[in-house]
Amino acid sequence: MAKNLSFFSSGKLLISSEYAVIDGACALALPTKLGQSMKVIYKKEPGIHWIAKDVNGSIWFEDHFQVNDFQSNSQTNEITSRVQKILLAASELNTDFLVNHTGFLVETQLGFSKDWGLGSSSTLVNNVSQWANVNPFYIQKKVFGGSGYDIACAQKDNPITYQLIEQRPKVEDVAFFPSFHEHLFFVYMNIKQNSRTSIQNHYRGISDQERNALNALTKRFVRAKKASEFQALMFAHENIISKLIGLPPVQQTTFSDYEGVVKSLGAWGGDFVLACGPKNSKAYFSAKGYAVCIPYFELIPQGN
Repeated sequence: MAKNLSFFSSGKLLISSEYAVIDGACALALPTKLGQSMKVIYKKEPGIHWIAKDVNGSIWFEDHFQVNDFQSNSQTNEITSRVQKILLAASELNTDFLVNHTGFLVETQLGFSKDWGLGSSSTLVNNVSQWANVNPFYIQKKVFGGSGYDIACAQKDNPITYQLIEQRPKVEDVAFFPSFHEHLFFVYMNIKQNSRTSIQNHYRGISDQERNALNALTKRFVRAKKASEFQALMFAHENIISKLIGLPPVQQTTFSDYEGVVKSLGAWGGDFVLACGPKNSKAYFSAKGYAVCIPYFELIPQGN
């Protein structure tokens, strides 16, 4: 009997460039402490018994798949289809994947709410890719599309810059551990946003001038030493993306009385925003009805 396996992949937050990453803009991206784990237990009974648990340990998805073609024994729905596509893509890349065994219990466990937009799909793709020993960027592109920055984060536990150069990912580790972290907060907007839909609905593409401006801002974000400097960069970045997608910045629409700066992350209109302001900002956002307000280093690894 083969040895049971365990995998883990980090969640993700996109700090700069947002939609423009798909067009080659350089982005600052942060892997999160929270992620998704996956256990593979070999068993005698044929087939793949798949169990997905949420952050509370409750089963939110369960199905049985055949090993040879990954057909479901019981149902057809969006989640079943997604798992099938990931497994099929993995088996195409590694034809020896699952060849020597016929029975598996696969159990996934989310470390964050699946409504938070921290990468429930990308962490799954990366975990399955580790199991199959294949390239997760290929699977992500084939099944979900997108820039792939979330896959890069899934493999890391430190800040990175991410850029597509001739459609190939360039990933670099960066030392972004802001000394003003006590002024930084991640605030959940109580809405899950679909990045693919947002891109289709709002993003018009980017000029070379706009790409260069975002690239320069990403470098300056990494080097920022003071909260006031970081706030100025956040404000400038919001103005660029606002013009790109034709939507007003979130601070203008929702947090105009905040004593700091608020910046959307990733797909505008939902998921998390980044706030840079007073140390007691949690009270402000709570009073506004945004109960999930996470201090920077409670969500982001501090490094060595």
